Amino acid sequence: MKIYKQILSVFFLLSFHVAPAQEKILEGWHQSTPIEKVYLHMDRKDYFAGQTSWFKGYFISDFKPSARNSTLFVELINRAGAVISQKVLPVFNGITYGQIDIPDTLSTGTYQVRAYTPLMLNQEKVFLYNTPIRVHGRNNKPEVPSKNTHALAFFPEGGTLLAGVENKVAFKATSGEGLPENITASIVDNTGATVTQIESLHDGMGVFKLKPADGTTYQAVWNGKAYPLPVASGKGIAIQVENTSSTVNYSYTSSGDESFTPSYIIGQMQHEVMFKLPVNNNQPGTINTSALHSGILQITFFNKDGMPLAERLVFVDNKEYIVNAVLNPQQINTKVRGKNHYSIDFNEPVNGNFSVSVTDDDYNEPGLRKENIISSLLLTSDIPGYVHHPAFYFSSAPQAKEALDLVMLTNGWRRFNWKELIGSKPPTPGYTDPGYISLSGQVNVRGSKKNFADRDLLVWVATSDSGRALELVKTDAEGRFKMDSVVFFDKAKILFSDVMGNKSKFLTVKLDTDSLYRTFNLPALQMPPAINTGTSLLNNMQGAYSSYARGGGVLLDNVNIEGRRLTLEELEKKYVSGLFSGNINARTINLTGQFVPQINIFEWLIGRVPSLVVQRNSQFFDGYQLYLRQQPVQLFLDEMQMQDASLISTIPPNQIALIKIYPQFIGARGNGAAIAIYTKRGEDLNEEMEASGDIVDYDGYSIIKEFYSPDYSTPPDVDYRDNRLTLAWQPEVTVSSDKNASIPVQFYNTDRTKKFKVVAEGVTKEGKLLWVEQTVE
Repeated sequence: MKIYKQILSVFFLLSFHVAPAQEKILEGWHQSTPIEKVYLHMDRKDYFAGQTSWFKGYFISDFKPSARNSTLFVELINRAGAVISQKVLPVFNGITYGQIDIPDTLSTGTYQVRAYTPLMLNQEKVFLYNTPIRVHGRNNKPEVPSKNTHALAFFPEGGTLLAGVENKVAFKATSGEGLPENITASIVDNTGATVTQIESLHDGMGVFKLKPADGTTYQAVWNGKAYPLPVASGKGIAIQVENTSSTVNYSYTSSGDESFTPSYIIGQMQHEVMFKLPVNNNQPGTINTSALHSGILQITFFNKDGMPLAERLVFVDNKEYIVNAVLNPQQINTKVRGKNHYSIDFNEPVNGNFSVSVTDDDYNEPGLRKENIISSLLLTSDIPGYVHHPAFYFSSAPQAKEALDLVMLTNGWRRFNWKELIGSKPPTPGYTDPGYISLSGQVNVRGSKKNFADRDLLVWVATSDSGRALELVKTDAEGRFKMDSVVFFDKAKILFSDVMGNKSKFLTVKLDTDSLYRTFNLPALQMPPAINTGTSLLNNMQGAYSSYARGGGVLLDNVNIEGRRLTLEELEKKYVSGLFSGNINARTINLTGQFVPQINIFEWLIGRVPSLVVQRNSQFFDGYQLYLRQQPVQLFLDEMQMQDASLISTIPPNQIALIKIYPQFIGARGNGAAIAIYTKRGEDLNEEMEASGDIVDYDGYSIIKEFYSPDYSTPPDVDYRDNRLTLAWQPEVTVSSDKNASIPVQFYNTDRTKKFKVVAEGVTKEGKLLWVEQTVE
């Protein structure tokens, strides 16, 4: 495509000279604020209240996977526009995955899932990813339709209805709920005379020819109501565009005024100029699109002074984005809890990241899904508002290509306006990527106004999922610190501590604004209230929900469990692994539930273990040396070898779960003595951590759960009714092969599934899109 652009650019410059203002402005905008897109592969679109919705996020920019984003926000939104639930997830190498826990209190109805990153907010917010889902809950009352009236809008090709010449005019009709409505209507002039009849071709859209007279107005009469057409103008340009498989053919008619005579054309995709071509006076032209990326191409006609005259969107579909893959059902088993074995087979070398879902197809909308990764990333992500069943336009249906051109004609709002762009500087980015979690703040000496300046600060992050991390940072001259690119999950306790041993200062830390959980001013989503109209699906879901609620689907009441001190056997099982486990000569010290008043664990050990000598240098914090039976002791922290005692001595003793002392240890130098120290995890963390430092509560990224898929190769311990709707969910599938590869998909059937809907989606390193969707019976 670059060679194609270079050839066109040379031809353009040799043909005539034109001020490159538009090109430079647009390219500058593209470089500073490239368009970022996200698509969510969701396991299905119909759920029970109380269930989990699983999703995988794919990020695209400049038609390739984007690694610019570090954080994704995913929101569940109700009809009133309120955010019911929000997930914040880390993004690595252009992908992420997670889940939304749907509250069990939700009523039956349509909800929306919106996904975005801060970088995406630098573009118009109406282009943010959103998709409807339907929740089936306790209240099964039908949704109240919107009070909006029917609408019928008209779109002259190019933007102007020019008097005295034949114009192509597209139209779009929608119902009061915003859904498309097929119509037949009459076009009449201001005398009441019928000029022509119009009829929609697909989803309320159609096109007709009209040669308006100067000074005459026109309107459409539909269901007894009049809908006005745009007023015809005596000045302007009318264009005619034909989009073929590899070219765009155009012609135009001008009102004759020099200011409305086109001089050149600019074509752009994703804010990047694809070509610049001269326009020969009153002569038709052809644009070769065979080397372009597939997607929406915006073609704009300019006069010699660089003012835009007409504009047209066309969809380029060169099929280069398709990954050649098929579903291969190797073992189909619809018996109760029978084992199934499928594979997604690639018929070409592939390097990419993919996801696979298998669902009970009796609880999906009939047929193919109404949207997919291709329709989202290539079409709806560049069109604001609602596009009904966008996946249809990429199908083999006879009307698909013609109907897609109607979508281009009736989309009268672009990502930007040329006049506004030329008349002002491109917008500067208002949002930056957070770079994962950023911890920054001010550290003071407790009880004084003195800054903790130019000092080493120990930061220890402990999360409820047993995660933990230690890092040493330096404060500046004002006692401020900053840690970038930190990743942890769920609620965390962060300990900030001095590292001066007996001379440690007691600290107070004030963190800056939370870098993750921010409130963005986003526009209300506009989406039709109902996405499923099939009676059989609604009946199936409601019946299944009733069984779900009566069975094991309702959550049990909370049960409080009193804390206790763990036994040595429980500690060994929970904390110790590999070479560190066992060893009958080792001594284990249990510190859970025990108060340790000393400043660090080495001070506590003095005199408590026979043959253990702890030497300290009072001049230096890291001056601890340990000897067991006169042998130097090798130290391990959470089974990681430590070069000295400095880091361990900064850990508050009440954050340590156990100590293992080995007279001889195979992992130590020369099989010598070793001491392994284990910090507390999860529920063992003391909620009242007392230390010379300061402890701050902080919300990390949302926890990413693991999808549960039962293994019936052996009978379960407890029998139950298996009525899962999602049978398999594989969000993290990486394939890299120079030869034809495959993705294995193995799962066990439920107690009732007879039809399996298998969906595989993903993105290759080159930006090609995998979409495989098939029902297996």
